[in-house]
Amino acid sequence: MARNTNMGRRISLAALLCLVCTALLTSGKLVEIAERQPLGDGRDRWVDIAEAVDRAANFLSLNRPYDLIADRRKLGQDIGERLDTVAEVVEAMEEPGRDQPPEASAASADGDDRDGAAPAEAAAEFFAVSPDRPLRVHVAGDSQADDVGHTLEGVSGGLFDVTVNSRNSTSLARPDYFNWPAELLKVSIRDDPDVVVLFLGASEWQNMETRDGSVVEPGTPEWLQEWSWRLSVALEILADDDRLVAWVGLPPMRLGWSVAGVPAINEAAAAVIADFPQAVMIDIWDLFGGEAYTEKVAPPSGGEPVRVRMDDGIHLNRTGSSWVSGEVVRAVAAVWEGRCGSADADGAICWKAGQGSGRDGDGGGLAPETCAELPDGEPVCWSNDRAAPIFRPQGRYVSVSASWNQVCALRAADSTATCWGDDLDGRANIPEGPFESVVAGAWHACGIRPSGQVECWGTPVANMAVAPTGAYVEATIGERHSCAVNAAGRATCWGDNERGRSAVPDIEFAMVSAGRWHSCGILPDLSAVCWGDNAHGQADPPGGQFKSLSAGEIHSCGLRADGAVECWGANLHGETEAPDGEFASVSTGERHSCGLMANGEARCWGNNDHGRASPPDGVFLSVDAGGNISCGIRPDQSVECWGRELAGETSR
Repeated sequence: MARNTNMGRRISLAALLCLVCTALLTSGKLVEIAERQPLGDGRDRWVDIAEAVDRAANFLSLNRPYDLIADRRKLGQDIGERLDTVAEVVEAMEEPGRDQPPEASAASADGDDRDGAAPAEAAAEFFAVSPDRPLRVHVAGDSQADDVGHTLEGVSGGLFDVTVNSRNSTSLARPDYFNWPAELLKVSIRDDPDVVVLFLGASEWQNMETRDGSVVEPGTPEWLQEWSWRLSVALEILADDDRLVAWVGLPPMRLGWSVAGVPAINEAAAAVIADFPQAVMIDIWDLFGGEAYTEKVAPPSGGEPVRVRMDDGIHLNRTGSSWVSGEVVRAVAAVWEGRCGSADADGAICWKAGQGSGRDGDGGGLAPETCAELPDGEPVCWSNDRAAPIFRPQGRYVSVSASWNQVCALRAADSTATCWGDDLDGRANIPEGPFESVVAGAWHACGIRPSGQVECWGTPVANMAVAPTGAYVEATIGERHSCAVNAAGRATCWGDNERGRSAVPDIEFAMVSAGRWHSCGILPDLSAVCWGDNAHGQADPPGGQFKSLSAGEIHSCGLRADGAVECWGANLHGETEAPDGEFASVSTGERHSCGLMANGEARCWGNNDHGRASPPDGVFLSVDAGGNISCGIRPDQSVECWGRELAGETSR
């Protein structure tokens, strides 16, 4: 008994020492986390503790590795991180001859602020915007700005050259954590963008220190007055030189303060922006459901409600972000169109929104659709609230793989791969040469070479497109991770391992399928095993034997030996209610499933938003259910897709 007690004490002591060492080694990060907390006594206590730990770490030199990394990454050196009050920014603006940000950089003194490049063209010089001379747009704000910023360039059809400047958990309320007016002053001087888009607010509703040093609570008249002043400072900084500023209002969010706080912030912002002729308020409150928070809302163009939220109830998914980007493009177009109509005295002309891509009948704003001509002369149009598509090339194919806004297929003629749809992440930058197979993912795509080597392309995030070495016979892609199986039945997964979706068991497999948050595989005895997120039972397969299986978003399906399909997991739209009959294959998508019947007909069930679960009549050789679309190979080896056409995926 005494030995066990001593052992327990040793383990506890070792664990405590590990925690202390970790705190000392990352003391700088602890200070940052403490400073980020809402103003109040609790934050003050945490800051005191964190700074004491940091002083101890500095005395023992244990924080040197973290400091070296921070110095290398220039953490804490940004002007927005060095000035603690908006008043300091106002003082810098009032200095005579202001031509540099408060941090005074010699590199920008002569206008050479882009690694030796010539000074930026003045925003006041109006011009005809085209893909060869796009409008320079700077998107700034918290993490919500990141989501919208990365869809804006595509939605603009290449007319916007977008720079995204997002800082997580930042706000106008806390310049002591990150000073946005200081950052925007630097942006206005160094980058001189034509348009600045601001999307802030998810972290605004917290105590704020006013100019007189008092701390005020969110929503009070004093708080709204101080917040409005800070926004006016930011707009005054940016509105110089005929620069357009677009403030994106807040949508409803799944936060306790959202019902009262979001309308209050939006109303305050609208009042401030009304005093700035070169600023525009983009109100997206009604676009995302208005008073009642909901994950699904009807598209602006009408139709069945679709999911526009991420799981946290705060951030918008790519669909919602593209809607906001469409509103930004239309708002920018409307303002700039008002300045057109005749040439300026110097002959410079205003930006003609949507030039070369069709116009509204009344001549204002962007056209509702943009049209193009396919190689065979067929005209194809798509709405301006999404990225310009990469259309499906003509030809015959032996396989097709559908995902979220992307489809990839293997050509019958030479086994080369082709992809079409959304190219926001470079997913259409396909390596040349033949493949044995190709699969499409939400952010990347992969193929297996004749040598067995897996090659991937697309986003560099989370190493999703960094395939392992070695020879493999099968590859599968989920949302942010991929898996492959070699000839010996050993599986390897890579990419994002959130919720353990890439933590593949070290056992022998007959096949593997990667879903959104989980993965599944069939063992040599034909039983099924899954790993990763099991919040909806999607990783808890039933007993018995399967010939094949498919892991989807939050459900899974398998094909039994007798041709029956059995599904498990979430059943929000009937996606696990497989119809009776004999199937040759089954595939799961985003809350819907499709299967190929033994007679060659396609059958789908579950979420039928935009017709993704309504296959056309006729015979198919294979069927694949994607995120929001589904596709199949016809007997003549042509590809036919159905569902949500966000970027040309279903164009024929």
